[in-house]
Amino acid sequence: MRVLATGDDVRELVKAFYDRLLADPEMRPFFADLDLPHHLPKIEAFWRGVLFGDRSYTGDPMTAHIALHKRHPMEQRHFDRWLAHWNATLDALFTGTKAQEAKARAASIAPVMMWKVRNS
Repeated sequence: MRVLATGDDVRELVKAFYDRLLADPEMRPFFADLDLPHHLPKIEAFWRGVLFGDRSYTGDPMTAHIALHKRHPMEQRHFDRWLAHWNATLDALFTGTKAQEAKARAASIAPVMMWKVRNS
């Protein structure tokens, strides 16, 4: 393991995380219609912004997730699994304050996302 410290680290984290999600039969259906090569750079940019202040992310994650929820309803267990996969991916690859921050930020994002998608 190494310290999470660069944009390249974020790229590795996001790819490994999505590999975990796609290997999970309960989570895979959420990504059936997703163009992963197009999607991953956006997610990387989002997390670079969250963790390192990078301002290259453009988009509206809430609107995208609300639309996804309408096609494939998300329940608490899905958010719990998302967070568990995120944390497990971080634990397998990285250490340091940014890795801990990534866990904390995801833990704060998940309930807000769940509330918004389920109440839209």
